Amino acid sequence: MRQLITTDSHLVPPFWLTERLPAKWRDQFPRVETEGDGRFIVYPSSPEAADQMMITSGQRPSRVEVADEAEFVRINHANVCEEATPGFGPAERLVEMEREGVVGAVLIDNAVVTLEYLEIEAENAWCRIVNDWVAETYEGYMDRFAPGIHLPLRDIPAAVVELERAAGMGLRPAVLPDAMWASPYSLPEWEPLWEAGASLGIPFSLHVGGTRFPRVQHPDPRVATLPGFSLTAWYMMCTGMAETLGWFTFSGLLQKYPDLTIVMTEGYAGWLAFAMQMFDHHWDSRWGDIVLDRTPRPKLDAPPSYYLRRQAKATFMWDPVAVAARDYTGTDCLLWGNDYPHIEGSFPDSQAWVEKQFSGVPEQEIDAMVRGNAASTFKLMP
Repeated sequence: MRQLITTDSHLVPPFWLTERLPAKWRDQFPRVETEGDGRFIVYPSSPEAADQMMITSGQRPSRVEVADEAEFVRINHANVCEEATPGFGPAERLVEMEREGVVGAVLIDNAVVTLEYLEIEAENAWCRIVNDWVAETYEGYMDRFAPGIHLPLRDIPAAVVELERAAGMGLRPAVLPDAMWASPYSLPEWEPLWEAGASLGIPFSLHVGGTRFPRVQHPDPRVATLPGFSLTAWYMMCTGMAETLGWFTFSGLLQKYPDLTIVMTEGYAGWLAFAMQMFDHHWDSRWGDIVLDRTPRPKLDAPPSYYLRRQAKATFMWDPVAVAARDYTGTDCLLWGNDYPHIEGSFPDSQAWVEKQFSGVPEQEIDAMVRGNAASTFKLMP
């Protein structure tokens, strides 16, 4: 069985962690309540709730009774395939990983998607609580696991402080949305975060999500009922990751901070070769000269693809196109992940998925994409 390291394994902090929040904020978060002999997960009903800071996707009742711990974990994670039996701690995770030869895992949650009506200090407090819990839970297992860092994104100075604190506890990477539509990551207010991550050697895992667009993407509500709406939207979200890498590249951030690593997570990787090609062609072409006369010219010492190959990475579960394009992108930027325990992931058939999509690829290159690159990027030593 081939050894694998997944760069995309989901760990949702238990909702009972909200007990550690000051009482004034608890009803704004999913939480656990007991009534008699019953145990319930209770979701907030107010528009000021922090649902988007936690995985509570899909339709759900406001109050769910859970029979036992296994059911609690499944409901807490919201998206779990039938074959998976996830847990919050390393012991349960290691059992599941052994089933398919996974020797290491990057643990990420949905990034903190902030809400303008949630108090900033509540967001800051939640991030500290989660990071403390993850560090406590995975202490002694940091060679096998790279637990992600939660950061408050409306308070960049506080985010820098929390990044430094969490990194000191061994956590990595920092987990963010793949984009913030109203505030691209190349704007100057974000730079202290990138500078801190680069100096600490902490990669940033930018997880695919809906934050690339405003909440109202289509003025006509019928659009959401059209055949293929979800698949088309998913395609747009994944390929849109090139936009974020464009901002990082053309702003000069990757050039200025050569130790800054940006990992575009769970959005496929086949688009990366085309992004490199297109960015290079128009950066150094007659058309580019015309367009760039209208906007600030990127001050890069090398073609855009140079910086992308050096510092950008993309994770994928199933992407034969990305594998086929590796001669153009190189293999260093390609990282495999199984998206455990999600329904759309490859668990428990990851070995079969790997064998099929890497058929005919030299073994040394396969090992780099499914294990070696992840080990070096996230400092895993299983």
